[in-house]
Amino acid sequence: MKKVYKYLAVAAAVVIIIVLALVSRPKEVGTLKSPLAVTGDAQAGSFIVSNYPSIKPEDKIFGSAEAALKIFVYEDYTSSYSAKLADTLDKVKADNGDKVAIVIRPFFKNSPLAGQAQTAVDCAGEQKKWMEMRALLLAQAKIKQLSAANFSAYGEQIGLNAGDFGNCLTKNEKSVKIEQLVQEAESYSVQGAPTMFIGEEVILGARPYDDFIDSNGDRIEGLNAVVSRMMK
Repeated sequence: MKKVYKYLAVAAAVVIIIVLALVSRPKEVGTLKSPLAVTGDAQAGSFIVSNYPSIKPEDKIFGSAEAALKIFVYEDYTSSYSAKLADTLDKVKADNGDKVAIVIRPFFKNSPLAGQAQTAVDCAGEQKKWMEMRALLLAQAKIKQLSAANFSAYGEQIGLNAGDFGNCLTKNEKSVKIEQLVQEAESYSVQGAPTMFIGEEVILGARPYDDFIDSNGDRIEGLNAVVSRMMK
């Protein structure tokens, strides 16, 4: 009988060791095997992908296309989450200078206002002021005051030629090009904004600048830590 108890005790100890090892094992970046929904929540995870975007001549870029690290950001100008991430990206730019390029691309679903907002940014770009229009639209999205009725006023606010801007807003080829970019994003399994690609890693949601603890109690890298890791 003593031998039976001894064997049971050993078996129990082995089970406990295995359980503790599984619980304490650090989480690794996963592999994106299927499209994932994006809530915009900073609790969304990071995944390694084999299909990711590359620089195009027509891309809107903060920084140089020759930068060592490129961050592709799919954003929606009607989204407060995209506005929140934009503030975080400003910190990344300030910290890393020419070492990082931030590439801005559109993504939205079934949102006429988002399409019109993207067109406004593209049209402002024809007058070399897409950055100013983007910043203004995101500021309006942050306070949930973005309105297509105010696009002309937005143009005046950043000093656009009103006639040229107004004519550009009605160009059909603009909306066609935007739709092509959205479809291309879907080929990378983008399903919501904001979504970022940093190297082979995709980050879903508005990742904060600093590390944080998610709702499951897991420590998640902030965008600053992610960029620092990628730069090594």
